[in-house]
Amino acid sequence: MQEKPSAPWRNGNAAAAVSAPAGVVDSAQQARVAGLIDSAPQARVAGLIDSAQQAHMTGAIDSAQQAHMASLIDNAPQAHMAGLIDSAEHARSADLAANSPNTAQALTAEAAAPARPAKPSKPHAPAAGNEPTIGSPPADHSNDSNSNGNSRAPRWHALSASRPLTYLIALAILCAWLLPGTLGHDPWKQDETYTFGIVQHMLDTGDLVVPTNAGQPFVEKPPVYDWVAAGLAWMFGRYLPLHDAARLASALFAGLTVYYTARVARRAVNAPSWFDLRVIGTLALFGGTLVVVKHVHDMMTDVALMAGAAIGFCGLFELVLAHLRYDGHQERLSAHAARERRHAILSGAAMFGAGVGVSFLAKGLFVPLVFGATVCAVLALYPVCRSRSFAAALGVAALVCAPFALIWPICFYLRSEALLKVWLWDNNVGRFFGFSVAELGSESESRLFVLRTVLSVGFPVAPLALAALGGGAWRRWRDPRVALPAIFAGVGFAVLQSSATIRELYILPFIAPLALLAMQGVERLPPRLHVVWDMASRVLFGSVAALAWIVWSIMSSPANTHASLHRLGRWLPLDWVLPMKPALIAAALLMTLGWLWLLPAFKYAGKWRGVLSWCAGAIVAWGLVSTLLLPWLDYAKSYRSVFENLGAALSAQWNDGDCMASVGLGESEAPMLDYYTDIEHQPTANPRTTECTWLIVESRRNNALQPTGDWRLFWSGARPGDTDELLRVFVRTPTVPAAVDGR
Repeated sequence: MQEKPSAPWRNGNAAAAVSAPAGVVDSAQQARVAGLIDSAPQARVAGLIDSAQQAHMTGAIDSAQQAHMASLIDNAPQAHMAGLIDSAEHARSADLAANSPNTAQALTAEAAAPARPAKPSKPHAPAAGNEPTIGSPPADHSNDSNSNGNSRAPRWHALSASRPLTYLIALAILCAWLLPGTLGHDPWKQDETYTFGIVQHMLDTGDLVVPTNAGQPFVEKPPVYDWVAAGLAWMFGRYLPLHDAARLASALFAGLTVYYTARVARRAVNAPSWFDLRVIGTLALFGGTLVVVKHVHDMMTDVALMAGAAIGFCGLFELVLAHLRYDGHQERLSAHAARERRHAILSGAAMFGAGVGVSFLAKGLFVPLVFGATVCAVLALYPVCRSRSFAAALGVAALVCAPFALIWPICFYLRSEALLKVWLWDNNVGRFFGFSVAELGSESESRLFVLRTVLSVGFPVAPLALAALGGGAWRRWRDPRVALPAIFAGVGFAVLQSSATIRELYILPFIAPLALLAMQGVERLPPRLHVVWDMASRVLFGSVAALAWIVWSIMSSPANTHASLHRLGRWLPLDWVLPMKPALIAAALLMTLGWLWLLPAFKYAGKWRGVLSWCAGAIVAWGLVSTLLLPWLDYAKSYRSVFENLGAALSAQWNDGDCMASVGLGESEAPMLDYYTDIEHQPTANPRTTECTWLIVESRRNNALQPTGDWRLFWSGARPGDTDELLRVFVRTPTVPAAVDGR
């Protein structure tokens, strides 16, 4: 009876493919094969015969081409063959023949048969644990019915033949995913502007405890992202604009997320290489998810939360795996295996503690509480985790997490107990239950907001994860590859649905864990759907890429030729000409050519062709928009032109000792006023009571009221293309020149 392969988290997995012996027989010279047979000790040969499983022997015979086997048997010296037969023990040979009469007859018939031409065979699916890898040597498909006489496309040869080239291509793809949209533009409303305001305050004052935005405490979120951004801005600010250097923190946290997503995928499938297609496919699922593409380049703390969740989930997954793998075998472990087990448990516990700590310092209590609920589910699902070893591992995780969870809150409490209460009570508890939403904002839009968000901007990870569960993965509900991501994401989505405050980017922490479940959904899709997905991705993103080049060509022409883009005029100014920036154009050209170069190789990726094609298309579409059209987007979304215009108007009127009060100036606009004009506003509820000479008022255009008191309009302006927001500056002095319109 054929032995059933064990689960991937158990030792002794017997699901490895056995086509290698056929390859060795095919490629070795006959003399060397004969010498190897002649020199093998009898005991080792007998042991080999005894330990070979019938399924593996049959697989090796089936996979070897008959012509090669017959040639080898005909040409092998009889003395060597006789020596091999004599060296096997009679008892073991009899046992093998008795247990496998069909196999013995097949071997005898094959040896006696004359050589005959091999029949073309259908390609065999690789066995578990031997999925083809991008970095592995290309397999021979010369007899495949779909190869048309070619083993593989030349581009696939280039991808797989050279390991240095593979790493270079992987690095280029990672840079194409990370850098466009991260560098080259000013802070954009909404999250980037106030985040940069906190970073700028840290750089100016050295205060790392109380997050402060444009002179006002801003304790909505803990400061781990701001610390990292301030450090990178301090290091690279001399080479890059300060805001670009600070935004490198997003690239750093996104890179950490990529690594730990790849790590958990590799552990889940027991992949032999980082370039296993299942690992690459999981990364492609994560990197091509719409909410990730949209927000991972933004300067905001949710990117740090995403990284913390990925680190913590990877640690918890490895911790559970280490206990399941050695369940009931701890007493019989060798010294080396015991050391490996201890290392796996300690590293998993350390990662889990660090991930929970980073999540806490990124966004507060939300994700750490989700991790706590997931641990409770783990204890209920797996009896082996209800042990002293697992409890000790959780203790190690708590020790690692303690500095993250204690140092900053204690320092914050010592600085201001009232501000700590605002952060902990109003911004954590109050946003969930809703009693602080009226003051803080971000109210949930609808009862089905989470479901709609998951199925739209969560594509393709979330729908594929649901397809995996619906397609039968739920039957393996005790499998950690199914249970852990489903529980972690399910608890998180349930909390978000119950919360009074929600935005679409709040699902970011759950995309990387869900990619592990979505990977199993990809494997369940019918083959034709992979082809359809691949072709649809090529058409969709190819159209977006072509449109980006066309729009760039039109916007680079004189302004009187922009009428054909009138539909974009609702959001972007059409009376502006794109400047020629060679670096951005070269980057866009390289991404376009790289995408075209990779496309032919995707059809050889089997069931991953649709995933890889989607991710590559999303990268090139985002990359072209964020390079070719970036100056245009930045001109419309940045406050640079607004406040530089104000600064120029104030330069002749501003006196030493003057100050500027503000009414209604938002948390996004105030730091940009400080950044571009070096003016720190002073909020006031009543313009009559302020002693400042200047007053800046933010309002809607349809509700632009005159402030009470002796104020006269000095300047007004807005971002290009913004038809809603209006900024106005008033002055008290009676000797004011005519009002300057900055629009």
